[in-house]
Amino acid sequence: MADTLPKDIVEVLEYLAGMARGYDNHLKWNEEAKLKADLMHNRRYWRGLSLAAIRAKCRQLGMRSEDVALILDLIDRAQQGRRLVAQRGYRDFRFPHDRPTPPDDDPQPFVTSLKW
Repeated sequence: MADTLPKDIVEVLEYLAGMARGYDNHLKWNEEAKLKADLMHNRRYWRGLSLAAIRAKCRQLGMRSEDVALILDLIDRAQQGRRLVAQRGYRDFRFPHDRPTPPDDDPQPFVTSLKW
């Protein structure tokens, strides 16, 4: 696992930190929902990232420890393949990822009952 983060991931973290600064350094529920939605739709971009590097970047950006813990928990759950549910108004949200899509190394694609 690399300790350097891709530019698009850094931009997402900078966005979240900037929005939190606007609310007395507290991450709002809708920013959490945006992150959840992006983690579900763009899971490939978040795979293999070092949680230690993400923690260090969040702390460097001045985020409070509660928000850092929340972000790390969501990313860790997504990396484990667990499902995250964003609030309805944000379910289709995606952060821009301006690098080539990483290959899908998921041996079992997500299947719902609608595909049975």
